[in-house]
Amino acid sequence: MKHITGRSIRRFRPAAALAGLVSLVALASPAAAQSGANFPERPIQLVVGYGAGGSTDVCFRALAMQVGNKLGQQVVVANRPGAGSSLSIQWLKAQPADGYTIGALATGAVLNQFLNSKTGYDVTTDLTPVSLVALYQAGLLVRADSPWKTVQDVVAAAQSKADGVSYATAGAGTPQHLTITRLGQLTKSNWVHVPHKSGVEATTAVMRGDVDVLSQTAEWAPFVRDGRLRLLAVYTPERMNEFDQAPTLREAGFDLIAPSMLGVVAPKGVPPAIVAKLETAFRDAAASSEFRNCAEKFALKTDYRNAADFSRYIGETVTNWASVARAFATE
Repeated sequence: MKHITGRSIRRFRPAAALAGLVSLVALASPAAAQSGANFPERPIQLVVGYGAGGSTDVCFRALAMQVGNKLGQQVVVANRPGAGSSLSIQWLKAQPADGYTIGALATGAVLNQFLNSKTGYDVTTDLTPVSLVALYQAGLLVRADSPWKTVQDVVAAAQSKADGVSYATAGAGTPQHLTITRLGQLTKSNWVHVPHKSGVEATTAVMRGDVDVLSQTAEWAPFVRDGRLRLLAVYTPERMNEFDQAPTLREAGFDLIAPSMLGVVAPKGVPPAIVAKLETAFRDAAASSEFRNCAEKFALKTDYRNAADFSRYIGETVTNWASVARAFATE
């Protein structure tokens, strides 16, 4: 038998120690990740499914700055516009469930999964809700020089014009798209949808005269304030505080209220401790003056709800609107 000398033992100790250290790190890393103790250790990417400059993009950038300050790591906003924000959620679903990639969930992405079977996700099973931060407020608008003064005027035109009334939105499957589709069915009027990649593009198209009317969330607010656009009706349960001259669709005689949400989600399977850290950071960010000022500028209604409440809200929206959206699955 070969004897091991003292020198041999000393020579073997560093290798054994290194192997032991690697084993401990391997065992500790999953536990640390699950506990969220070290999260975040690098920048977080926040994906927004609309183009730059719109209410979602601008206000999420304000949120990202505040969340980054809270967590001690930069939160980088990345725009992935298209299909009423569905493309961003489709992409987000496939990302690692580690909390380092999160995204904005808007109503359009929720409804579009029922309008288009190719979206490739289910918001109730493929995502981890983090928090609701605001509600969109949408309305029907025309240029200031338009002869149409009321929503009834536009409906009458859509009923009488052979080629219908064209309207711009931020994409197929958005609440503002479905609301006009439903309005057309209720009134037997003809509307031609012209989708865009963002509310800013949709608003610009109407102001240029490319499209007859705008059905959109409140990227239009500055142009109503300066008199270039006329707000005919809003799709909210009550009149909007700042624009209370405009009736709701219900007040105008059409029994319609658009669904609405703007929140934060992550891929399915993010550890609860990491979700809790993100939830707390977004709660504080949603209460910041920077975010509230942005929400006021774009006429968003601030409405924070934690992960559990947001999850229930998503489920309620799906329950209430899935069948409606499926009935309009034509695009």
